[in-house]
Amino acid sequence: MKTVGIIAEYNPFHNGHLYQLNKARECTGADYAVIVMSGDYTQRGQPTIYAKSMRARCALLSGADLVIEMPVFGSVASAADFAECGVSLLNEMGIVDTLCFGSECGDPDLLMNRAALLSEETPEISLLIKKYLKAGLTWPKAREQAYQAFYADFSIHSPNDILAVEYIRALKKLRSPIRPAAIRRIGPGYHSLQNDGSFASATAVRAAILNGDTAFQQSALPASFWTSRAVEYSTEIGFDDFSLLLNQKLLSMTPDAVRLVSQMPESLARKLYRERLHFLSASGRAAASKDRQYTYTRVCRCLMNVILSITKDDTEQFKAFRSAPWIRVLGFRRSAAPLLSLLNQNARVPVITKTAAAGKTLSGARAALFEKHLQASELYRMIGEAKCSGHCLHNTPQNTAGQTGKNEFTRPLIII
Repeated sequence: MKTVGIIAEYNPFHNGHLYQLNKARECTGADYAVIVMSGDYTQRGQPTIYAKSMRARCALLSGADLVIEMPVFGSVASAADFAECGVSLLNEMGIVDTLCFGSECGDPDLLMNRAALLSEETPEISLLIKKYLKAGLTWPKAREQAYQAFYADFSIHSPNDILAVEYIRALKKLRSPIRPAAIRRIGPGYHSLQNDGSFASATAVRAAILNGDTAFQQSALPASFWTSRAVEYSTEIGFDDFSLLLNQKLLSMTPDAVRLVSQMPESLARKLYRERLHFLSASGRAAASKDRQYTYTRVCRCLMNVILSITKDDTEQFKAFRSAPWIRVLGFRRSAAPLLSLLNQNARVPVITKTAAAGKTLSGARAALFEKHLQASELYRMIGEAKCSGHCLHNTPQNTAGQTGKNEFTRPLIII
């Protein structure tokens, strides 16, 4: 039995993801495909546009055999921490042979080389990174320029290549037997708003959804998307749907509480506290808080951690479990029942298939982290229900008005 793993957000699941899933099976000869998927929040510090149940169903209908949820502590994180969480979950399953990921360059040797260089940072490069940071560069830019000073051809620009390198670094760090495999990304670039035949970036697809561009969606989204949307309760959620809650949180927090938020730099904490009396949308506050040193994405992650009350101590506890304190199954295909059985036999951390039973398998710090993860998911669900009831400042989608979503305890496993 061969099993390939994929780490993804599927925000939302589009034709490019379908291509990668099929190509992953083809190039690895895998019998099964396991997906580690972000739950309700993304690495960009934003809520997912659709609920995890819908996105997991899309993946299963498109050929995935098993979908595992990435905990919020790993999904709202830097590229390195996001990658380490995903790799660690696959590793702790004890059933995955290959990790397959998309890449703009598609050159595994080049990616391995970049991963090796980044994993062996010299004192000279470290000093140069600090120098560039003090000069006002963001962390990604400072690191890239420091490495280019020693290796003229060093460059990692595209988001997928950055993640690919971090996946390889995580595999090495964890001494995982899982083998890496790169698939060249096709179609428009990561941030492109254009479509190329049936392929478009997730950024473009989200824009088309929010703008009501049905023709664009029809060309870029697979049949599984439309089937899942018809079955699963899910309305479109955006960062600004959390604006009121973010403003309330900042208004009620002490300076020390803001400083202790996960991933929060000292200077950003001071700025947020200083501006707490001004009402801004979530995206507006992120734009107003970014500067030369902190990217918009990094600020968004900090603001999302404010909203979700995730602290630096929570993150440290999570990393103490190698970023994989549990394995939570969202759904599987009936034909993959043997794989699920093998997971239960081989997993090195607790496997959760029923939320209500988690209290019997998790204790101490694991249980506390799981409770906070559930709270984050419930908040997402409540925001969606409030939006559908007309309690938010946005239009209510007609197809979901008046419906009630299943909560974390009543939502069953998705079985296809």
